[in-house]
Amino acid sequence: MRRMTPLLSAAILALLLSGCGSASNKNGATDAPKAFPSAGSSLGIETTVNTGSESPAPTELVPSNTQTPDSSNVPDAKLETVAREVVEYLRERDLTSLTPLIDSELGLRFSPYPHINTQTDLVFQADALPDFKDTTKQLWGTYDGRGDPIELSFRDYFEQFVYNKDFGNAPNVSFNKIISKGNIVFNGTEAYPGASFVEFHYPGFDKSLEGTDWQSLILVFVSKNDEWKLAAIAHGQWAV
Repeated sequence: MRRMTPLLSAAILALLLSGCGSASNKNGATDAPKAFPSAGSSLGIETTVNTGSESPAPTELVPSNTQTPDSSNVPDAKLETVAREVVEYLRERDLTSLTPLIDSELGLRFSPYPHINTQTDLVFQADALPDFKDTTKQLWGTYDGRGDPIELSFRDYFEQFVYNKDFGNAPNVSFNKIISKGNIVFNGTEAYPGASFVEFHYPGFDKSLEGTDWQSLILVFVSKNDEWKLAAIAHGQWAV
């Protein structure tokens, strides 16, 4: 009987370890699209204000090159703060926290490209934002170069035309100046006279594409009672 004791102990120990491993496997899936890791997470990513000298590493592919923003383009402190908040809430897919930052009169406009179309862009009031769980397809505009309708659920639209890259860690951030280059002209200050905007920009990921794979997230803000309120979210990428 004594000879069997070590074997019996080993078997019991293995069974206990197996049980612990399976108990720790919890289902963390949600109805929202998968969020990017938060800045300063266990991946070691740090979010910093781009002064033109350093660029934080993105969570996906490393950009093929970096651009230095105009050093004279000094941001308004309040504008920078609220822009960073918006990006963080978009990263976390937290529309509830985003709601108070949206202009209560203008609502929030979603533009799939930098050129805002005041006739066809979808606009939602702050208290009636779309739901990630809703599978209903809506018409968000037309695809550049093809002219096909952009008919997507809000979740699919968000993943393709809002936070398709980790813009919270974009190496280039510009205030009231577009640094991306493309054939579609940004007209945010025409659609919203007196507005300010912030562009979070990746200059590219694959060197062989020579920057044609750039991506941008453009946030348009209006000033209300000495506060900046989000009025539009536009997406930028290479267009034919």
